[in-house]
Amino acid sequence: MATLKQLKTFIAVAEYKKMSEAAKHLYISQPTVSQVISDLESEYQALLFERFSKELRITPAGLLLLDNAKEIIAIHEQLEQSMKNINSLRPLRIGATLTIGNTLMGTLVDQLTQQHPDIDVTVFVDNTKIIEHRMIHNELDIALVEGIIVRQEIITKPVLEDYLCLICGRNHPFASRSSVTMEELKYQSFIMREKGSGTRAIFENIMQTHHIPFVTKWECSSRCAIVDAVRHNLGLGVLSLRCIKEYVEHGDIIVCPVDGVSMKRYFYLCYHKGRPVTTQMQNFTDIIASVI
Repeated sequence: MATLKQLKTFIAVAEYKKMSEAAKHLYISQPTVSQVISDLESEYQALLFERFSKELRITPAGLLLLDNAKEIIAIHEQLEQSMKNINSLRPLRIGATLTIGNTLMGTLVDQLTQQHPDIDVTVFVDNTKIIEHRMIHNELDIALVEGIIVRQEIITKPVLEDYLCLICGRNHPFASRSSVTMEELKYQSFIMREKGSGTRAIFENIMQTHHIPFVTKWECSSRCAIVDAVRHNLGLGVLSLRCIKEYVEHGDIIVCPVDGVSMKRYFYLCYHKGRPVTTQMQNFTDIIASVI
């Protein structure tokens, strides 16, 4: 029967599609990785990977083992975590994308810990792509994201409305306009969120749907940096209304409505369908419902 170590090695090879890459991330030698895969194929009398010159391609038998291996590892890690904390606080690892981390997560965690002081909360904030990766690898229990999760192993539920806004500086030609058209956005310079951001993905999809080319002059993960660049008239920006409200109220930047285009979106609650929903996860879900 396969050991946990063998299953973790197999999962790494399936993810990185190269034994050398898997070995590097596992801090073991490539021959060791190769031997593990060979032993598993002998154990189950099945070819797990097709070998090609540039990468490995997982077989149907390999996919079957992969699904079960992930479930076994997740159950084992959940058991380890539960036993370590059986006489102490209830641990909860929450992921949040940047917009939510900047505007909402503090309020949610504050209310959660006030109502449930026995929950030990840790929070990880990054873009949607990174949050999704960490959830797949059982590094997070639950998350709130504004982007689209593509992995089918993760359940997503819309829980909160949000709106993206096109913004400009006070000296931009759009600043005095009550609205702009999509055609007027052609070849405009933009200060964009980083790749992997839900905000960026939604905006790029809107522009592509309307066949509007644009120029990315800056890209960064900091809303403050984006607002500052827009304020200095270095380009247009797109951010959540939650992120820019104070700047708009102070007159630092201007919101430019776009004719006929809705940039409404949702924040999504996410968790892995193959792992148990703990009481602390449910408590966090209840807090979100109370905020809506």
